[in-house]
Amino acid sequence: MSLDADQDILQDFLVEAGEILELLSEQLVDLEQSPNDPDLLNAIFRGFHTVKGGAGFLQITPLVECCHNAENVFDTLRKNQRQVTPELMDTVLSALDAVNEMFETVRSDEMPEDADPALIDALAYYAQPEGEETLSSPTEEASANQSPESSETIEAGGDITDTEFESLLNALSPEDRAAMEKESPAPKATETAAPASDDITEDEFDALLDELHGKGKGPGVAPANKPAAPAASSDEITEDEFDALLDQLHGKGKGPGVAKSEAKPEAAPKAASAPPQPPAKPAAPPAVASKAPARKEPIADTTVRVDTSRLDEIMNMVGELVLVRNRLVRLGSDSADAELAKAVGNLDVVTADLQSSVMKTRMQPIKKVFGRFPRIIRDLSRSMKKEMVLEMIGEDTDLDKNLVEALADPLVHLVRNSADHGIEMPDVREKNGKDRVGKVILSAEQEGDHILLTIADDGAGMDPEVLKRKAVEKGQLDQDAADRLTDQEAFNLIFAAGLTTKEQASDVSGRGVGMDVVKTKISQLNGTLNVWSELGKGSKIIIKVPLTLAIMPTLMIKLQDQTFALPLVNVDEIFQLDVSRANKIDGHEVIIIRDRTLPLFYLRRWLVRDPAKREISKEEMQDAHVVVVAIGNQQVGFVVDDLIGQEEVVIKPLGTMLHGTPGLAGATITGDGRIALILDIPGLLNHYTGRR
Repeated sequence: MSLDADQDILQDFLVEAGEILELLSEQLVDLEQSPNDPDLLNAIFRGFHTVKGGAGFLQITPLVECCHNAENVFDTLRKNQRQVTPELMDTVLSALDAVNEMFETVRSDEMPEDADPALIDALAYYAQPEGEETLSSPTEEASANQSPESSETIEAGGDITDTEFESLLNALSPEDRAAMEKESPAPKATETAAPASDDITEDEFDALLDELHGKGKGPGVAPANKPAAPAASSDEITEDEFDALLDQLHGKGKGPGVAKSEAKPEAAPKAASAPPQPPAKPAAPPAVASKAPARKEPIADTTVRVDTSRLDEIMNMVGELVLVRNRLVRLGSDSADAELAKAVGNLDVVTADLQSSVMKTRMQPIKKVFGRFPRIIRDLSRSMKKEMVLEMIGEDTDLDKNLVEALADPLVHLVRNSADHGIEMPDVREKNGKDRVGKVILSAEQEGDHILLTIADDGAGMDPEVLKRKAVEKGQLDQDAADRLTDQEAFNLIFAAGLTTKEQASDVSGRGVGMDVVKTKISQLNGTLNVWSELGKGSKIIIKVPLTLAIMPTLMIKLQDQTFALPLVNVDEIFQLDVSRANKIDGHEVIIIRDRTLPLFYLRRWLVRDPAKREISKEEMQDAHVVVVAIGNQQVGFVVDDLIGQEEVVIKPLGTMLHGTPGLAGATITGDGRIALILDIPGLLNHYTGRR
């Protein structure tokens, strides 16, 4: 069933609630480490409360019910009527999962289904004060038979039932409020004492809601014919007053009689004769008047929500400007006109600044990805009976939003792999002289126009001999080739498809597919992978990816009279060498550089169409340009005819005739106005050599 809601209001709710739910995931994991933190408990309570309120206005009843019950649990916790336990956290995290599923359904403009009744019953149980439970524990079989009334009634919390909540939401319309006020006038402000009960009437609840939304006339002045309080010059209320009103809404205030008597100056003498009670907010109206001018401008006015497609369009136009800039810089360098050279230089600087500014509008903090990992580590720790903590560094590092989304899956694989393969069981760690609690470190930092992501653990590390043996058993290497591998090359075997060091697959890992997926995805992002490990000490995997995929720094090379572009992120070094002295190993041409064996490939043989021009003369071989490129976690050498230099390019899709051509990622226009093909290095090697 589709939602019948105003689309603008719905979009506002999706944005606000989405941010709150992301934050709740982190806060709930933090709560297990600091179970008595009142600020954290209040923040989580407010998070569920805010999502519930937004869902209530949109009449998304299943979401309201689930958030309402989760909110009740934290109301009990923050009143110190129950302690945080792992079982309670399991239930609350399950509730958050259910809320997230409902949220995704709402995002698809559909009405979500009701939450699992067993989950609602479990939340209702934990919402009761400890030792005063009237509902059965969720671990008991009888919990499934609880009546709806028992799951909605909170003995000591003072909250209203779902039915009352729905009726009060419906009363928020001006017509209903007017009808309610006509039928049941608000109590007079001259009442001298607060009601004996903490409950408030529907009229009083409505008046308080009006204040929260800036539409009321002040406490105790609900009737339309009463004048507004003279000091209240602003509809805004302070945070303290907001909390006080919330307390009254949840039955924790001192009763509407006191609030009203203090809001009306003439009622104060009579109220003083009542039994002494802590004042709610005696100076509320003056405080509102005095603080209002201090707020220069609402925070919401400093931001503008822009559709990402519009940002992509602007980025494309900036890309075109970069191409024109490159062309003018090339023309300016060939001109003797000093004024022209100066103007081109200014254009170069302004274009670079504009490019940087537009790129920043597309940037998002890596925290968008990192935020999910505390929950992952927490769940893995519980399911695998391990003791683990996650340390995150550089969460505020920014990178392109497209990269943020693309990196999510590879990082999940790597973090789960560290937890499962790396961190040992607590008893094993203790026996080896380590802390029982293992540590997984996730860090990000910017290095030039690239981002470095590191996933490290202090676990068992990797045994290169075991990796070699597994590769031989799987038929991926023969014994001689395995024996020649260095330890570093052996570590890189973890990225081979089908290779795993686990004897038995689990629901976390052990099937030999996760790391292969990681390598493929990072290669598609023009990134590189490096692995370090020490047996008994731990492992570290470093990912290097460009800041953005929209504008790419490249190394321009020449093959005969055709220009090609190599992504600069893949280029490690360049040198001139006599490649005629290359050796052959296993049928592949290799060259030895600094005690390192480097496979050698002649790009001319692959990319030049004329067969007569593909072969390289002896003279060319003796003074060849070799570009060393990194693919994933390995290096190869490309022999090229000439080097043109570095240039920033904008990737253009290939035309219909060239679409899908192996080894080509796209095309661009060079500074001299010619078209250059951008090489897809992994695809190139895979197609021409069968090497992944």
